[in-house]
Amino acid sequence: MAAAPGTVAAAGQPATEVSAGQVLVLPGSQFYPESIAAAPDGTLYVSSLISGEIVRFRPGSETAEIFVPEDVNIGVGGVAVDPERRVLWACSVDPSYQAAFMLRAFDLRTGAMKASYTIPDEGLCADLVLARGDVYVTDATDPTAVPQRPARLWKLHTANPWLATGGTLSMWSADPLFTGPGGPGLQIDGIAFDGLSTLYTSNVSTGQLLRVGIARDGSALPAAEIPFTERFSGPDGIRMLNRNELMMVELTGRLLRVNVATGTKTVVAEGLDEPTALVRTWTGTWVTEGQVLSLAAGLPARMPFKVRRVCG
Repeated sequence: MAAAPGTVAAAGQPATEVSAGQVLVLPGSQFYPESIAAAPDGTLYVSSLISGEIVRFRPGSETAEIFVPEDVNIGVGGVAVDPERRVLWACSVDPSYQAAFMLRAFDLRTGAMKASYTIPDEGLCADLVLARGDVYVTDATDPTAVPQRPARLWKLHTANPWLATGGTLSMWSADPLFTGPGGPGLQIDGIAFDGLSTLYTSNVSTGQLLRVGIARDGSALPAAEIPFTERFSGPDGIRMLNRNELMMVELTGRLLRVNVATGTKTVVAEGLDEPTALVRTWTGTWVTEGQVLSLAAGLPARMPFKVRRVCG
């Protein structure tokens, strides 16, 4: 989701080009890439916050193919490949916050919609991750609502683990740490799973990185902030590297490698154009340059919109 005005200091200037890396060009003048996911074969799926399209790049190709056309969703936030159900999960969003936010599943082969679930209680669908066969969704909360609702984590469980249909979407956690103080703004956004028993989520407004354990019965344990010497600057998309390390993009232009065990971070790349998400494949790390701060500030887009491979 685009940062609401005032949540993060907008850059407002063209970013310095990263010195190396392959670039994939996205179509049109309103794409504003929000999220990116990869299939096991390396196919990339990129969502558009404004046009509502989802495009894909097949392995070795620099040509964007329309996977989901722009007339299906108003906008699209987080995306995640689900090889077991053979679908791409996607957050169907409305950047104006007028229409209901949805969690939808699209057939990985054809792009046809296979399932659609409304986020309850006027919640948002910001980003998502698969964990233990379920889909976990961050609810960043509507920054235009007065009073602002608490941020939450939702969980979709399907009776048949091989199908996207027949699921139940319920609130998994509304931990007070999900919603930071200081007025309206988007809250928890990026989300990742360590492969065992812990979810991590970034708060784009407060700059926090939080961990939430999954109890043996599947319920949520209390959230905890991972302490760093300083908080992050507009942390958005995150992806796990291993049990103790993840990669994160900051909207202000950096790609970081973060160690959640030691509370340390290393800058991998700087000068990215307001990056929103990343994914790692056998070809490297791919970052969407979303320009969402400029969008929120009413500034013109810097064309073309791009996905950039920034490191090996």
